[in-house]
Amino acid sequence: MAENAVWHGPAIGQYIAGLEHIREAWSKEENPLTFTLGNLKAEYLRTSPSSCEVMMMFVVTTHYPNGEDISLFQRIHFSWADTVYTDENKLRKRVPKIFMTHISNPVEQHSADFIYPLHYNEVYGKAKDAVRETRISFRGTNNAFYAVAVSSVIRIETTADQCCLIYTRDKALKTRTAMKELEKQTEGFLVRIHSGYIVNPLDVVSVCRFKVTMSDGAVLPIPEKNYTAVKKILLGEKQAQDH
Repeated sequence: MAENAVWHGPAIGQYIAGLEHIREAWSKEENPLTFTLGNLKAEYLRTSPSSCEVMMMFVVTTHYPNGEDISLFQRIHFSWADTVYTDENKLRKRVPKIFMTHISNPVEQHSADFIYPLHYNEVYGKAKDAVRETRISFRGTNNAFYAVAVSSVIRIETTADQCCLIYTRDKALKTRTAMKELEKQTEGFLVRIHSGYIVNPLDVVSVCRFKVTMSDGAVLPIPEKNYTAVKKILLGEKQAQDH
């Protein structure tokens, strides 16, 4: 971070100016909290040859010492720019530095806290239900690791190059993880209708003779010998969820 960096949030009114003060604030509080992070998405925008903006978005669940959990959608906005300095050899160098960090899930700040609101019962009220949504984890063909909420998956299908495509609400992710392993991870949530297809019953628009139509418009085959059983499972799952 740059020496004159500023930090906003996540608490309302939480503003820290200067790297020295940011370090001081973080060092004041021993933080026993743990976190679960998922559905990470990053957007990058080049604003000039020497600066950029990065927005990270994700669902974070904070696990408190007394067993309570609070989940929320968090966004962190970083502003980066090159800083020119002269090293010990009197050579001028450019180094990218963060000048602005903005965390935008505003909550009221407790007066006794410096970074995260540990007195959360006085801030949020007691958490009623922990949000621990089942996730499917896999490594993409781009070597990135993904942890995706099962409810966001529309369908999974095999590809000609022995990979799998996982279609979510907003993107398609490619992985070399075997279909059998993906089926195991999504058991009880998604349904395998074919050797090459797994679907989310809640995204089934229609089931007719030997095929199923999904919410994203995909029409997938169902083997004739399994059609009756698959249809019963899909419609049964859908009706159960609807009720």
